[in-house]
Amino acid sequence: MSSVDYSLFAKERLRLDQIQNEHYDVFLSSFNDSERVNTLYGLVDAASKIWLVHPEYEYAKDGLPTSGNVFHSPADLSAIEFWQTFFDWLVVPDKLENLRVAVDITGMMRPHLMLLPLMLKIYGIDRATFFYSDPMTYSSGDRTKFSKGPVEGVALIPGMEGAHGSGTDTRDVLIIGAGYDHQLVIAAAEDKRSADHYLLMGLPSLQPHMYQESILRLSKASESIRDYRSRTMLFAPANDPFMTAQVLSDHISRLKLEGKADNIYLSPVGAKTQVLGFSWYFLCEARHTSTSMMFPHNKYYERETSRGISSIHKFIMELDMIID
Repeated sequence: MSSVDYSLFAKERLRLDQIQNEHYDVFLSSFNDSERVNTLYGLVDAASKIWLVHPEYEYAKDGLPTSGNVFHSPADLSAIEFWQTFFDWLVVPDKLENLRVAVDITGMMRPHLMLLPLMLKIYGIDRATFFYSDPMTYSSGDRTKFSKGPVEGVALIPGMEGAHGSGTDTRDVLIIGAGYDHQLVIAAAEDKRSADHYLLMGLPSLQPHMYQESILRLSKASESIRDYRSRTMLFAPANDPFMTAQVLSDHISRLKLEGKADNIYLSPVGAKTQVLGFSWYFLCEARHTSTSMMFPHNKYYERETSRGISSIHKFIMELDMIID
């Protein structure tokens, strides 16, 4: 049913000793205390390596990285303003077109990740490599917290808002990409309380025990989920953004064919690979439609939540697939 065959996009699982097989002109990574982030940063071969420092991690000036170039975002920027400021800081835009760009998404803020493929295309890049590192485990098991403090609000992602219709017969659908952060799931569901709710779960999960841990956390959000049961759950491999996009595409196409979906809201709050998959579906199929990306915002996030590195995943994004 999908107009895009997501199985055609290139993906690969790598060992650490395979990381240096390719050279990039620019490598971007979001700085935090994670072993996964810092190990990959050290291994990637790139002419220019750039640390992105997100205010949400609360680093003081004396805690910033001392190697590589550092882009420190002001605290009051939206995700789209962050990227506009970054690309203006990086280089004259017409010099970006032929650059080989790689990005580690492991430590990136989710709203920034949702927008990144689109921003890369806008600034003239037609292909980019995305890396993600699987953890061996999360530091506190099913009690691991990623966001800090209360959810401050739920909002559409600027640049990824759809043109939504209204009316007494309009069917709204909310699909949440769920992970450990049950408070974010609750906030997204409560924001679209009257919509039909679906949860997209990562299965297989990043590690075998993580699916059960996420289900334990998600049970705390069950009262906010409309019709919380197995038939409203979708499943895609947690470390495969292209399969996530395919599952979304097939499910939404089916709902529309059956007349069960007019306005679509997508809120990925789980693994970064899942977030990338939600974004990729939106950009390749749903941009300029009655579909929007939305996210529950926390002011701060934990700097380190995992232990060890299981494997590295590499995804090639053909950015000319994004709808103009």
